[in-house]
Amino acid sequence: MRRRGVEFERPITGEYLALLADSYSRFFYHYSASPVLIVNSERLNFVRKDDDLDLLIERAGAMRGNREFFNWGD
Repeated sequence: MRRRGVEFERPITGEYLALLADSYSRFFYHYSASPVLIVNSERLNFVRKDDDLDLLIERAGAMRGNREFFNWGD
């Protein structure tokens, strides 16, 4: 968010983002209405690198289970 520099996002605190991330994690931990692909995006940039986005789309299309993990680079 800092890199984007969008004015209305500036008041959002790190504490709020941590709470939001935790809430999403808890929600999807119990989610079973559709398959879930859990992505570690630390080494990926879907906005600036088309190859990374293509890789994500390919990985999502290759899912065979209800819950899978995608950790690029390990």
